[in-house]
Amino acid sequence: MIRGSLRLSRKRISHLGPEGTFTDQACHVYAPTDWERVGFPEMHQVVGALVDGEVNEAIVPIENSVGGAVIDIEDFLVRTSDVQIKGEMLLGIEQCLIAHPDVDLSEIKVVRSKPEALSQCREFLDAHLPEAARVGTASTVEAVYRVKAGTADVSAIGPRRAADLAGLPVIRSGIQDRQNNVTRFVILGNSDHEATGSDKTSIAFSFMNRDTPGQLYKALEPFARRNINLTKIESRPTGDELGNYVFLLDFVGHRTDPEISETLDGLRELAPLVKVLGSYPIATEIH
Repeated sequence: MIRGSLRLSRKRISHLGPEGTFTDQACHVYAPTDWERVGFPEMHQVVGALVDGEVNEAIVPIENSVGGAVIDIEDFLVRTSDVQIKGEMLLGIEQCLIAHPDVDLSEIKVVRSKPEALSQCREFLDAHLPEAARVGTASTVEAVYRVKAGTADVSAIGPRRAADLAGLPVIRSGIQDRQNNVTRFVILGNSDHEATGSDKTSIAFSFMNRDTPGQLYKALEPFARRNINLTKIESRPTGDELGNYVFLLDFVGHRTDPEISETLDGLRELAPLVKVLGSYPIATEIH
């Protein structure tokens, strides 16, 4: 149960990080302008604010086309009964090299950013800044503001919005190794979304006996038989014993659709845990 009760004149939505992060950018795309956006430094605080009733919704990254799943969010959704996925959105990730005005690449001796961002831009750094030291920071925004406070030979990798907020120029844009880098965000609330006719459902399930041959096939075969399109399947350790896993599944359709409801009822006969994480409209546009 969501513990707090929101008696607020404005709706509130939590997100990760200060202004300028990619999650902040996603929040600005998703949330109406009259909503209050509340940033937190840690992911558990973002979702904790929702559980505690401090915000109406939360927006969090759940997977990236390059880096894969955000396992902290997946694990949270599996073990928490208070929260449902009510929406999703897709954000294109453009990494920029940010520095002081009029700085040439040859003058840069240090590149700061989150380790993930440095990794995503390895080819550019190897080709254009092979001698520059690569220094990790807690966030891309922190890296940008360290540049602002530092000397001209220090640069940062981060979002264009972070550069704009800091008043620093982008000296190279689109420096990520893969140009089709997209992060999928989910919007969390205390209930999911009503059916729209173009929906996706996320579930988690696990088996009592891991040593039964063919049980995963038996669980998935009804989806194929009913022509239900699976868009994602992966597994996560349950954390209680080596070799025990929970399976996470995304598929097209709403939990209230008759064929989906029947399939889930059949799955419950095979698996002791079947948790619907939420049904929500399918995102088709990359922002």
